[in-house]
Amino acid sequence: MARDIFRLGYSVRMEAENSDTAEIMLYGQIVEDGPKWWKWSEEDKSAADFDKAIKDVREKGAKKLLLRINSPGGVCTESVAMRAILGNAGFEEINIRIEGMCASAATDIATLPGAHVAICEGSEYMIHNPWCIALGNANELEHTIERLRNIEQVSRGFYAKKSGQSEERIKDWMDAETWFTAEEAVEYGFADELLEAEVTGETPAAACASTREMAAMKGLYKTVPEQIAVREDAPQEQTVSNEAPVAGDSTEIHHEEDNDTMDIKDINVDQLRAENPALLEQIQQAAITAERQRQDDIDALTDPGYEELAAQAKANGTSPEDFVKQLVAAKKQKGANHQAARQQETAPAQNVTGGAADDKKEHEEQDVKQYAESMAKYAKEYRGGADGNMF
Repeated sequence: MARDIFRLGYSVRMEAENSDTAEIMLYGQIVEDGPKWWKWSEEDKSAADFDKAIKDVREKGAKKLLLRINSPGGVCTESVAMRAILGNAGFEEINIRIEGMCASAATDIATLPGAHVAICEGSEYMIHNPWCIALGNANELEHTIERLRNIEQVSRGFYAKKSGQSEERIKDWMDAETWFTAEEAVEYGFADELLEAEVTGETPAAACASTREMAAMKGLYKTVPEQIAVREDAPQEQTVSNEAPVAGDSTEIHHEEDNDTMDIKDINVDQLRAENPALLEQIQQAAITAERQRQDDIDALTDPGYEELAAQAKANGTSPEDFVKQLVAAKKQKGANHQAARQQETAPAQNVTGGAADDKKEHEEQDVKQYAESMAKYAKEYRGGADGNMF
């Protein structure tokens, strides 16, 4: 099988032999749109990215689409949006091919009405209930639970309509977080066709995840099948191809050349400066730009009173996502210190009638409520709270 089936990536191309057919690869996690640092890698895509790719191939005259999926899932609201984008794109024909893994939110896309879903031998298909991380008071948490239940119901409807199975049986599978083999996915109606090696003329596909993705899946899912292969995270590489022109995504496509190349591990800075000063300058400028963006993101996340923590983070090279964790921890510690100080202040009045002993509980409840409200607001603003991502 071509190596790109196992490479996490996202690309769009028009088939040279059939110019009215476009091919899109959706390999990687489905994420919410946001700054670059919010994505684990360039392969992670949002509904906005997907929408741009679809519009690009439609503008180039594509009437049919082949969507190739190898994804562990991600943000369910984004996958539902991707499904809607496909359904309203106006393609005469949509074929979906699962090449390795279609799990969690990625399965929403594979339930598109009218699309023919084929799954390669050795692939995995998984459905489960959505989950999220939530902070806030009881009312906010109840609202989050209501949203999760609504999303469960939507997904059950998608799966039932696609598979022909009852919603009760779908619910049992989702509650249990069920992994299906390729054969089972076809048997139960989630896929329409099993692509075997002798049919495709290729080596059978196999569910494969990078070490980063495997760690994420083990944190997200109850169980991860042992047959899912793990490969080391590799540095991002440019796609080398002699295929037809690429449309849409910003991924660069380079044609193969016969030029001799030196292994990157054999090149030092002095050699690079002597042999390719322009490339060295590009690398340096990219590093400078990335560092400026890191510091700007930290500044944007910093609340009043936490400037010293932000300065330390910028000096230590802390990433914005790690700074968020530090900020939450600092706020939690500040709240704990405040509670301890109040207890110490009111200790002498414990036995005074009508004094601190009578209103201590009330003040503590108010402090906890205020802290919960501030954390909920913070989480909502930075996508971690009751209205944040649901997977």
